[in-house]
Parts: sequence; structure tokens; C-alpha cells
Amino acid sequence: MTYAIVARDDDQSKQLQTKLEIKLNLAGYRLDERQPEVLIFIGGDGTFLRSLQSNITRLNKTVFVGIHTGTLGFFCEFHKEQLDLLVQSMKTFVKKASAYHLLEIEIEYKKYRKSYYAVNEVRIENPFHTFVSEVLIDEQSFQVFRGTGLIVSSTLGSSAYNKSLGGALIDVPLSTLQLTEMATIQNNAYRSLGSSLVLDKNRTITFKGDFRKAIVGYDYLLADIEEEIKAVHVRYSKKTFRLYHQQQHSYYETIKRAFIKNI
Repeated sequence: MTYAIVARDDDQSKQLQTKLEIKLNLAGYRLDERQPEVLIFIGGDGTFLRSLQSNITRLNKTVFVGIHTGTLGFFCEFHKEQLDLLVQSMKTFVKKASAYHLLEIEIEYKKYRKSYYAVNEVRIENPFHTFVSEVLIDEQSFQVFRGTGLIVSSTLGSSAYNKSLGGALIDVPLSTLQLTEMATIQNNAYRSLGSSLVLDKNRTITFKGDFRKAIVGYDYLLADIEEEIKAVHVRYSKKTFRLYHQQQHSYYETIKRAFIKNI
């Protein structure tokens, strides 16, 4: 079995990378940074997101496994003291990994379309002027939004930026899209929903508006805007990634640790 390791750029993570490589090589696993069957990321959720984007063309051939050394570790299953357990479990990763669909962000230009992929969310915002956009669900007009911007989060992304905007936390087995507004304008002249809207995974959310000074962000990245945008479509993609969870993994314990108290 082949593996690769991506570590956050800090001393603790780099030291763990060195120790883990020694243990894996002694156990008979082969380092292959170009075509790993298992990609081990050491750090936090940001390290995972960067690792996934770097391997976006071979997601069907790679299982992601995380070691937590960061501040948040929703995607990390092992602690830094569990290197031996990780090595012992390597052979089970491919068989027991869970598959999750990515969000697809399709930017529609006049003559063509271009897609990007995200784990957590896509956000459309204008930091300079009021962003005005028609919002359509499955091509049916839903509302006209005026404010700073809008965010569409996946189930996995409900605990990320979405939560800071007052959106709901969604249990992992439920595949949903969640539409949440940023600093919406609510007055007698202009009004929108004003709360998060949770939709079935098979919906498509479309935005049509003035994107001239808007940014389209996905996870930690920004889309390259090549010309005038006609519309932005957000849906679940058929593209999936595989992430290993230990059997004792509990979403509720992760939420409690991250937002309520240390356990």
C-alpha cells in the first residue's frame, strides 16, 4: 500500500511527519507522493482542505486520514499520541472509509461554463457595495436578495462559516444544502427570507445578479473570474472524496468539543 503525508507548516506537525514516515516504512508501506492510496494530513481542517484540492483529480483513488494538531479537527480522526494505532489500522482505511459528495460551483459565462469544487461552502459576496441577486431554486425564482452576500453550505460545512452566520448545524447522515444570508437588508422597501433555508441534496441553487465587484469563494479559495458572469449555480456534485472515521467516531462529541466544552 502506498501513502503520502501532508503536514501543516509548524514544528510539531513536521516532527510527527518524520516519526510517522519511519513507522510506516518499517511496517512495509511505501511512500508515493504522486499516487498515494492513503493520504495522511497532519494539522487541522485547513490542512485537509488544502490536501484535497491538491488531489482533486484523483479523489476516487485516495483515502484521506487526519492527525489532529490544529485548533479544530472535524476531519481529523487520530490524535498525535496515536501514531502506532494509525499504522496498525492502515490496511482497513480503504475498506472502511466513508464517501462524501463535494459541492459543485458552476460559473456560467456568456459562451461557456466553468466548475469548481468545495467540501464546506461557496460564498458570493461584495465587500464594497450592496450585492443584489435573484435567488432561484431549481430554476424557479425564490427571492431577490440585497446585502453583503450569500453562502451555500454542505452538511459537512454547516459547522464552518455557516454557523458563524447563525445557520443550523446538520447531522452528518443528512445530505443537505443550506442557504444563509450575510448582512441582509430588511426594511419596508426590501425584504428577503432573513433566515437559513435547508434544502434537499438534489436541489440546485442559482444566483443571478451584478457580479462585477463580487467575489466567488469556495472553502479557502477564490474562483478566477474570467469575464462577466451570467449566473452561479450551486449543487451537490457526483464527485466524491473518501475520509476514514474510526468506529467510535461521534459527530456529537466533535460538536461538543468544538463549541461547548473540552472533553
